[in-house]
Amino acid sequence: MGKLALLILMLLLFIPAAGAEDVSEESSVLSADGIPELSMLFDMDMETTQRCGENASLRLYQEEGIAGLYFIFDREYDSLTLTEEPSGTEAVLSTDGILHDYVDLQQVLGHVPQAVTVTFSSGEAALNELRLFSPGELPGWVQRWRTIPEGEADLLLLSTHGDDEQLFFAGLLPWYAGEQGKRVQVVYFTDHRNLTSCRVHEMLDGLWAVGVRDYPVFGPYDDYYTFDREDAYRHYEQTGHPRQELLGFVTEQLRRYRPLVAVGHDRLGEYGHGMHQLTADLLMEAVQISSEPDAFPEQDQRYGSWLVPKTYLHLYPENRITMNWDIPLAHFQGLTAYQLTKERGFPCHASQIKDFAWYFRGADLASQVEQYSPCQYGLYQTSVGTDAEGGDFFEHLEDFRKEPAGGAASHRAPEQPAQAHPSQQQPEEKRADPEGQSLAERNWLILPAVGTAALTVLTLCLSLPPSKEKS
Repeated sequence: MGKLALLILMLLLFIPAAGAEDVSEESSVLSADGIPELSMLFDMDMETTQRCGENASLRLYQEEGIAGLYFIFDREYDSLTLTEEPSGTEAVLSTDGILHDYVDLQQVLGHVPQAVTVTFSSGEAALNELRLFSPGELPGWVQRWRTIPEGEADLLLLSTHGDDEQLFFAGLLPWYAGEQGKRVQVVYFTDHRNLTSCRVHEMLDGLWAVGVRDYPVFGPYDDYYTFDREDAYRHYEQTGHPRQELLGFVTEQLRRYRPLVAVGHDRLGEYGHGMHQLTADLLMEAVQISSEPDAFPEQDQRYGSWLVPKTYLHLYPENRITMNWDIPLAHFQGLTAYQLTKERGFPCHASQIKDFAWYFRGADLASQVEQYSPCQYGLYQTSVGTDAEGGDFFEHLEDFRKEPAGGAASHRAPEQPAQAHPSQQQPEEKRADPEGQSLAERNWLILPAVGTAALTVLTLCLSLPPSKEKS
């Protein structure tokens, strides 16, 4: 019997913990106040937004317990007040402006509550969706964003639009963020909200699908279509955003996050887009002045100045390197970085597929993309020397953070690093595969094989003659 008990224990060790279930339904709401159409919070439609008035509230109940709440806001929101029943325990939770915000109630309260009241206590909230989860490991599609502390970015990607990061920079994010675990700060110049609000959700979904876990920066500038860079500058000047302001925005991102590598668009705007040309132009100037204390001195006082060690531009003709995005990724079941972008990241941009699917057409490999290849970059600026090996943005940077700073003016540390959202202070998450399955979910796929092996061992053990004990 000892052998049998041991084998049963071994089997149990292979059984993964039960996954959390999405238990969201309108019947989970015991009462609501200040919310016009409650059903729209549970319809999984990003086009329907509820305007929840100040101090609007939802009283939620699940008999098996509510381990977490997933809010999808249409506009950045400040903080929520959470009240547990029947204890009356209250917690004020900052969202940090994260639009897709998961709140781990078990972490906040120390246990899984059955009933809680959520109050939108910091003003009117624009809320698209609310999802409730039972205890267990969350499904891979639930986004739990981190924020990069000031000064700790490995790479900063300045993407003009939502979808450029999946098109002309295809492969970059899966390789460095998803596979290598680099802290990658994506900075979008526009959030497109002058035209539509749906694209910010596409941007977040696309980043998550390719392995990015650090929340992006959404720039405040209008989307504008032009094939002329100077026309783009004129547009922003006429709408109250002069060139110096735009340059200040880009420079501030470099100083705030102090990336080892900055990456930007083709100077010619890939297919000629004037806004791509504009952001490339801004990045080229920003990396020249971000180490100068006299440039935007108020930023220098807050963040310190920063000399970006390496800056690459897409298709830049000097100091050219070729990136290989066709290498299978260990953390994504053998998909390549290019495939992950093409098959998982870009399809999240549903509103753009009709106009830009041509970029991937006929190219099963990144190396087969003929127009505006995502593999071709040039080193625009470097303080660590030109690339010798090529094929890696981080060449010569392996020990850069460990080296003494090259002067207080150029490598000054912030006085206080940013603090994480309370719901983000959690153990390092388990990697998800490109289908959105967690590792625990994938473990179920090997259970039949494990069970067969265990039963074989059990049969052999039970068939052995009992060993003789010493007298």
